[in-house]
Amino acid sequence: MRTRNRPLLLKRAVADVCRQTFSDWHLVVVNDGGPAADVDAVLRHHPMPTGRLTVLHNEARRGMEAASNRGIAAGNSTYVAIHDDDDTWHPSFLARTVAHLDGTGQAAVAVRTEIVREEIRGESIVETERETFAPQVHAFTLFEMLRTNRIVPISVLYRRAVHDTVGWFREDLPVVGDWDFFLRLTLTDLRLGFLDGDPLAFWHQRPAATGPAANSVVEGTTEHHDVDLLLRDEALRAYGQRHGLGGLLYTTAYFQREIDGLIVRITEIRHREEEAVHLLRRAAELLERQAERVDQQNDRLAALEAAVSDASMVSLARRRYRRWKSRVLRLARVLSV
Repeated sequence: MRTRNRPLLLKRAVADVCRQTFSDWHLVVVNDGGPAADVDAVLRHHPMPTGRLTVLHNEARRGMEAASNRGIAAGNSTYVAIHDDDDTWHPSFLARTVAHLDGTGQAAVAVRTEIVREEIRGESIVETERETFAPQVHAFTLFEMLRTNRIVPISVLYRRAVHDTVGWFREDLPVVGDWDFFLRLTLTDLRLGFLDGDPLAFWHQRPAATGPAANSVVEGTTEHHDVDLLLRDEALRAYGQRHGLGGLLYTTAYFQREIDGLIVRITEIRHREEEAVHLLRRAAELLERQAERVDQQNDRLAALEAAVSDASMVSLARRRYRRWKSRVLRLARVLSV
């Protein structure tokens, strides 16, 4: 378990290990340059059976991968897991993964992992949201690992003997050392497993945190990108030195031509979309004008109907007046006789 200047998170991580239903474990805590007193104080609150705990204090910070190597070298267990101080396991993680490796003879096994986003508020850790990490991944394969790191340390249990085949974690890498290690592992003939289904590992992230509480993958995004590129370039140069540059040059030119062609097609599609949008806007303007004309015509028809209605009423009144006048005159003549 790697830790540095994060006693609150370390407390949760140690408690997480103590809650495992599998009990035959040995915890090696590597304090990578943080105050020894803080680490010792946390561990005193979690008493463990004799022989279950080893604590190593680095006087100065040596880096994540150096801390991993020192911790691994200090143990002699059959299986190894890298449990960072800010991540957690499901209580059955060790029981499930140990049973899998015992039963299959595979060299390593990864599990379904969930990202847990959280905030540190005073002395409390508050969860804000969760999401499945790399839900499209259902196997521990080189194919997936070539694109980007699809497996995080908290999700893997592997045999100690793996180091005899692939070596140790590279201490010259400030970040992505786990990705490099898993790439080398997937490049071998060793069999690797994956436990799908409900998440058994939880990768905790604090996007808003800075300083010791931050995640390296969040706070050090630029550094991750740069070291990722350096690793790819290193592998590419090694391939070129062994096989020559012919295939690489051809592949680069081929894909560049395909990309250029796609850019031309995308540009054409966007141009057509712009033309279509222009025509739609023009049609909308014409429809709006036509609607205005229809409204004006309706107003005129309404006025005409009103006028016609008024004329009819006047005509009716005149006819009734003439009838009334005729009757009055007839009555007057009768009376005069």
